[in-house]
Amino acid sequence: MTTEAAATLDHLFRHEYGRLVSLFTNRYSTAMIDSIEDAVQEALYKAAKVWAFKGLPENPQAWLYRVANNALIDSLRKTNRVDRLDDDTKNQVEETQELEFAQDELGDEQLRMIFACCHPSMKLTEQLMLSLKLLCGLSVKEISRALLKQEEATKKAITRAKKKFKEEIGKLEVPVGNELESRLSAVLQVIYLLFNEGYKATEGERLLRQDLCDEAIRLAFLLKNEPSCDNGELQALISMMLFKAARFPARVDAKGRLLTLAEQDRSKYDEDMMQWGWKFLKESSAYTYSSIYQLEATISCYYTTAETYEKTNWQSILGLYDRLIALKPAPVVHMSRILVLSKLEGAQYALNEIEKIEDELKGNQSFNALKADLYADVMDWPKARLHLQRAISESQNFTERRFLQDKLRSWVGR
Repeated sequence: MTTEAAATLDHLFRHEYGRLVSLFTNRYSTAMIDSIEDAVQEALYKAAKVWAFKGLPENPQAWLYRVANNALIDSLRKTNRVDRLDDDTKNQVEETQELEFAQDELGDEQLRMIFACCHPSMKLTEQLMLSLKLLCGLSVKEISRALLKQEEATKKAITRAKKKFKEEIGKLEVPVGNELESRLSAVLQVIYLLFNEGYKATEGERLLRQDLCDEAIRLAFLLKNEPSCDNGELQALISMMLFKAARFPARVDAKGRLLTLAEQDRSKYDEDMMQWGWKFLKESSAYTYSSIYQLEATISCYYTTAETYEKTNWQSILGLYDRLIALKPAPVVHMSRILVLSKLEGAQYALNEIEKIEDELKGNQSFNALKADLYADVMDWPKARLHLQRAISESQNFTERRFLQDKLRSWVGR
């Protein structure tokens, strides 16, 4: 397969997987979700094989649609499940054979699917897992990392959530009134987690998976086009993602090596995304409350718009983290605050503070990498190397692991 074809397939898997699952689920039945997932995955697998020899078709999306649709119908007929479907669904099976891929209808289909995955009959964690699996095509490993859960527990929870989805959801639709408002929070969290997975990939050769980040931003704008969903939290979430996405061109060097924020060439930051980030942050500020997303967007704004790394407004960022912890007292937020604290009070002070959250983050790769840097700052090289070695052993991303290994080599003899 050519590099172009491989890149397109990777993009299609992320960009079209959720679209096609949503489309077929709405046309057929929520009870058929397992068969639908299998059919879409089979289409992507066939694409990888066929396109390697024949090249990309004129309309890759339509090709995937037709292959997935045919696979789904064949599967139902081979297992004699068509006869057991209700009349409406059976008619859909027959009629869909003649339907063509309609690009303009997919937005509404996905919007309905997002809210269906966040149905109140499921626990919040189940809502998030199901959304990331069905709508975004994330693996069990990626979902477990995003939610800080064990893989086996995540796998079982997804199975339970899919069972509820098949039995209780029924027709896919965007809720209205109070029901919409109650589900919107979970929907925003799904988009947030999807973007974070793309911003720092769990595994693979690339640290940044821009296809996931682009998909998260696209889903957010899909919500924004629905007037009942367009509120301050959504605008702040979009702002945060745009400020972070503005830094993408500077995150790795020409050889694909990770660059820290201090090393990045800020002239490569995307000025248009920064301006749009400002726009959405200002719009979110028009609301009377201060949300988690608004605080995170403002933090991202300070990091991205600082003239240089040295001129970063650490004091203001620390104040924002203090407010964020009051709303979101998660260990990873405390960890980010400690990094900022080290810039203001020094590494030893930060090391004293980090002990308060150590029990909750001992096996966390980012935690060990941070602790290694703090020990290096106070010249305690044995402990610095120890924690860096732990971070390397815990890293499953090639780019990140290479970055940490290069750092460890530079510390030899110290």
